[in-house]
Amino acid sequence: MFKVLIADDEWMIREGLKQTIDWESLGCELVGEAADGELALQAIRQHEPDILISDIRMPGIDGLGMASAAKALYPELKIIFLTGFDDFAYAQQAIKLNASDFVLKPTDPDALMQAIQKVCKEISSQRQRSIAMEQLLSWKKDGEPLIVQKLLYDHLLGDQEGDSVRKLTGWLFPKGRTMPVRVVVAKVGLSTDAKSVVDGLWLQLRSQMCRYAIGGHMLRMNEGHAAWLLSGTDEAVGLLQAGLPGIRGGDVCFGVSAVHETLEQLGQAYKEALQAIKQIAGHEKQDRPVVSVYGELEHMDHHAIHLAEGFRQVELYIHNHYHEDISLQGLAAMFHMSEAHFSRLFRKRTGVSFVEYVTRLRMEQAKRLLEDEHVRVYEVSQAVGYQDSRYFSQIFRKYTGETPSEYHKKTEK
Repeated sequence: MFKVLIADDEWMIREGLKQTIDWESLGCELVGEAADGELALQAIRQHEPDILISDIRMPGIDGLGMASAAKALYPELKIIFLTGFDDFAYAQQAIKLNASDFVLKPTDPDALMQAIQKVCKEISSQRQRSIAMEQLLSWKKDGEPLIVQKLLYDHLLGDQEGDSVRKLTGWLFPKGRTMPVRVVVAKVGLSTDAKSVVDGLWLQLRSQMCRYAIGGHMLRMNEGHAAWLLSGTDEAVGLLQAGLPGIRGGDVCFGVSAVHETLEQLGQAYKEALQAIKQIAGHEKQDRPVVSVYGELEHMDHHAIHLAEGFRQVELYIHNHYHEDISLQGLAAMFHMSEAHFSRLFRKRTGVSFVEYVTRLRMEQAKRLLEDEHVRVYEVSQAVGYQDSRYFSQIFRKYTGETPSEYHKKTEK
């Protein structure tokens, strides 16, 4: 996930960006916000974001001054400026700071999402180049066959040139007898700060996995992922599963691609293994050090949600989208269940109905927003998912015993 920080002196703009942008779908995590340049610098030091979205004009230290100081601290920081039509002189200075993009105010959510997507791709490319360089240095240090590793790495990323497939085939199958293959990807949980724990996991993975991998090669694709080439036989998957319980000391999630007949399809196989991890991550019991191994992607739909464990994903979705027009029917369809079955499971999990759960979430958020003396009731109504402020007032009064205006005035005292 890419870490994002928002800096804008207008509360409604900050709140609007938080609520209208689907951060999770962009692969982003909103780690903080700031109302001026000085607070933004403090937040940047604390959270070390990958992306800064900032108003170009702010009181005190303006967006440009703050961004210049932030760039000095973190040169890799990507900055998206929010700017008005009359900020051309500011924009010229921002260009000198290597600002990644500009989005005009009033902010169009689609335009901002496109800018964020572009920046995320830039960050990913930079990281891939950095990892590739580290990988090359590591291969040279360890004395591993550099050509084979480089060819494998390129093919997994879909970068094939000239007769590279023929060269790779010759290296991996020197006797000329090729075979169907799968790609296995391991994702190591990096939540721990103990580098020794993570390094220990990689050593275990290298030891356990390379005995099953074709050519014995392990490829570190990025900070948290590694990949192996495995025979396409069911026996190979069985051997892999049998060896996994020996891995201890942290969280490891495995994804296995479908069987592919030629090395030309390695790029597709790698994408399938990554997709398998994406679908299964978080659905298995947390007390298991090794999460799961799935053989064929065709069977993944049967594991889309695992009752109580999987319902954490439902709850997460609701908490991220409660301000939108979400419904029981929509969520049931999203998680491949009938409405009746989804409703029963939801009540069993939470103790309340879907409507009660969403209403409670919205009302608690509304109470927090109404504690701000500058906010208006209709703004809070829209921020928590009610376009009709009169209906919002009815629901709020039923929930709290007070109207939103009464609650707002009480918090001002």
